[in-house]
Amino acid sequence: MSQPDSGLSIVVTIALIVIGALIFIPSGLCTGVFMFGPMIMSLLRPGSGAVESGLAGLALIIGGPFVAVGGIMLWFGIRRAREYVRMRRENANQTRDF
Repeated sequence: MSQPDSGLSIVVTIALIVIGALIFIPSGLCTGVFMFGPMIMSLLRPGSGAVESGLAGLALIIGGPFVAVGGIMLWFGIRRAREYVRMRRENANQTRDF
């Protein structure tokens, strides 16, 4: 197996996780509130017309891309971190086996 990349690769991995989380969490919360808020209000107060306001679709159109980009960045960062840890374990085991 090859040596795990260090230095810049670790910085990129941490940056993906941090920036992805900073995009994903607030935009996901905001999109969720504007999507599910009217639905919950219509369940609590039937006949209020909260669902017909169209905020659910608009929230998904506006917030959806930000949630997707943040989620993808977070997913790639976590995947890279797991791969880095796996490669370090494999290399540590190979050096012990001689």
